[in-house]
Amino acid sequence: MKTLSIIIPVYNEEKTLQKVLDYVRKVDIGPYKKEVIVVDDGSKDKSREILKKEKEFKIIFHKKNKGKGGAVKTGIEKAAGDYIVFHDADLEYDPADFKYMLPLMETDLVDIVIGSRFKGRPQYCFGKKKNVILLSYLGNMLLKWVWNILYKDNLSDTCPCYKLMRLKDLKSIKVNADGFVFDLEMMIKLRKKGKVFVEVPIHFKHRTFEEGKKIGAKDGWISLWYLIWFRFVKW
Repeated sequence: MKTLSIIIPVYNEEKTLQKVLDYVRKVDIGPYKKEVIVVDDGSKDKSREILKKEKEFKIIFHKKNKGKGGAVKTGIEKAAGDYIVFHDADLEYDPADFKYMLPLMETDLVDIVIGSRFKGRPQYCFGKKKNVILLSYLGNMLLKWVWNILYKDNLSDTCPCYKLMRLKDLKSIKVNADGFVFDLEMMIKLRKKGKVFVEVPIHFKHRTFEEGKKIGAKDGWISLWYLIWFRFVKW
């Protein structure tokens, strides 16, 4: 039986953390085993207290905040599964989608399965939280447009949380970034190695800044700059 390593980076997520842990614990991912690694990135709220009570999952504590990328890299170092995926410690994503993403990895034709928030699911982009959702949607449209031009792709979502891949492929590259641009650097390096991406629609529930969302317009502009810069860097 193959194993899926689920890496959950945590930073000040006391409001949603326990629900996320319970959801991941109970979720059915089909004929695969789960290895769950939670990395607390120096939280200042009660997240650490919640994690200290967790007995089933592998818990790692950073003494100082290293950024999302730094937390994810710590999880990757400890992972031992066949496949790996990242899961944010909020309630925006539904881990039940893993069950439908994993079978695509059983073919040599696919290297990375991207869970797209926008592919075939326009109803998830608009709703009661129109302002922040529209900002996120437009930002992603700009990033995906630039990505598709630079890499001759046709992606609908360049910055989703869910990116499922083989652990050996991820460990074959070195990602230097520790912040939110970790994902971009990782994806670009894998793309430059000729890895094949495929997108599938996933369930997504947007949260506002008041609810704990941490990525804003500034992060979007930084991502755009890095997206262009990474394209022309010799690795």
